Amino acid sequence: MSNPGPEQTLGFLLFEVLRLLRRNFGRRVQLTQVQWRALAFLSRNEGINQAGLADLLEVRPITLARLIDRMEEAGWVKRQRDPGDRRAVRLYLTKQALPLMETMRKLNGETLKQALAGLSKSARTQLIETLHTIKDNLLAAELVDRNNS
Repeated sequence: MSNPGPEQTLGFLLFEVLRLLRRNFGRRVQLTQVQWRALAFLSRNEGINQAGLADLLEVRPITLARLIDRMEEAGWVKRQRDPGDRRAVRLYLTKQALPLMETMRKLNGETLKQALAGLSKSARTQLIETLHTIKDNLLAAELVDRNNS
């Protein structure tokens, strides 16, 4: 039995699907990938500090600081001092960002509809359940690795 080519492996396929989803969505939303990802993470984590958001985005804090500067100038994000730590800054979406977030949700729906075309409802449900299982397995493995370190 021969080994499958890289295009037949789970890791390769997941990476390619994610890359294509991001590219397709990016074309629709007309923001940079780091901008729309930052807005999406921030909408789910309002009040997060810049270091925490940088971790979620997997970028360096200095890179994020410049991005937040530009997003603040655009009126999408506001910084507020953390009352518990004078050095820390918390990030929040502004009211001006809400229409943009609604547009992003709509475009995300269109992107997913296109990506999942031809899959039955049960196949979509099974796909989501399978991905959750894979995610849970990987998170559990990380925890074991951390505990064994």
